[in-house]
Amino acid sequence: MCWSKLVLAAALSASLACVSEAGCYRGRPKPVIPVEDYHYNDEPAPLMAAKHMPRRFDWGNVDGQNFLVPSWGQHQPKYCGSCYVHGTLSMVQDRLKIRKRGKGPDVMLGRQSFLNCGAYEGWGAGCDGGDPIDLFRFMVKYGLPDESCFTYTATDHREFDQTLKHCPASAFCRNCMPINETADSCWAVKTPVLYKVKSYGKIEKPKHGNIEDVMMSEIYHRGPIVCSISTPEDFTYGYRGGIYNDPLNYTKESIDHNVEVTGWGEEDGKPYWNVRNSWGNYWGTLSFFQLQRGINSLFVNEDCWYAEPTFEEEEEVLDGDFSGSMYGLIDNGKESSSSAPFMQLDQALSRVRQELSMQLGRAGGDASLSSEVEAALSQVSGLASRLASSAKDLAQPASA
Repeated sequence: MCWSKLVLAAALSASLACVSEAGCYRGRPKPVIPVEDYHYNDEPAPLMAAKHMPRRFDWGNVDGQNFLVPSWGQHQPKYCGSCYVHGTLSMVQDRLKIRKRGKGPDVMLGRQSFLNCGAYEGWGAGCDGGDPIDLFRFMVKYGLPDESCFTYTATDHREFDQTLKHCPASAFCRNCMPINETADSCWAVKTPVLYKVKSYGKIEKPKHGNIEDVMMSEIYHRGPIVCSISTPEDFTYGYRGGIYNDPLNYTKESIDHNVEVTGWGEEDGKPYWNVRNSWGNYWGTLSFFQLQRGINSLFVNEDCWYAEPTFEEEEEVLDGDFSGSMYGLIDNGKESSSSAPFMQLDQALSRVRQELSMQLGRAGGDASLSSEVEAALSQVSGLASRLASSAKDLAQPASA
């Protein structure tokens, strides 16, 4: 069978489009973020001139200790324009490790949880791209669980009910443990361990000095940063290690990718950035590459961000204030024998909802419950939650 010239032209066009989509934005222009949104609750790191900092510094080797968690690959099980998620969360989880002074276990944050839920709240476009600030805003308001809540599938919010105003709980964190011999569906974990962001900011050129001083100061004092870059074809498919030789023959409109900058160094007198990509360990030098510093290579200086994460809930679990369960965290300080039956009722109702849906599906009908049944179950579930809350309040000692 022969391909017509028209079909061949279309195929070539699609192939070139795939090259241009090596980053996140799928051919769309990168959105402009208003200046008033550049900072939230933050104070920039102390500014130092590059000449006063080490010639070589990287969070992968600080006096022999590694503060970087493992790298990711965003292109499997299929392509998803989620570099903004990977670059940003790599930075945040590395900063978590730094704040914990290297104490394990390492935290790998829930990429899929955000891809499933971010767009419901107006932050990011799932696999069609987004920006670091989308992750920051989400983590300030809601927090994000680790990746054990939802394995990365390279899909997004479009896999779920688009008529809902908010992300369904089972898209954020779920448990697929069978609840009986016939059950085969997953159910929501409503109280996972959450990690939050308390502040964030954009790296801006100072009144005195240059923007690379600000980038290096932020990295040196607090941890890696996430930056946008352009991804020309010779970089995407031709990088073979060492310092990337940038032809500087493209425009800022080509910026379409996000990466994590973890440190810097020099080789034969040429300064460079150490950068982590999200294209798998088979790309570059085990997912990393070196980018010439001092020439704004790939426009790396144009759009860099940082954030300060918190891990209070993890600490509360380790301190014994919370206990884990198949349904999520249980507050040991508020749990009482009087509230336990109502909590068990709420959990039982969740199992009833799942079982009814599965039985309908096995009977060959629509697996979704009618609105009347859903409303009734929701009312009883809400009543159980309120009764449990009231029982907890009654169990608390009166304040002095």
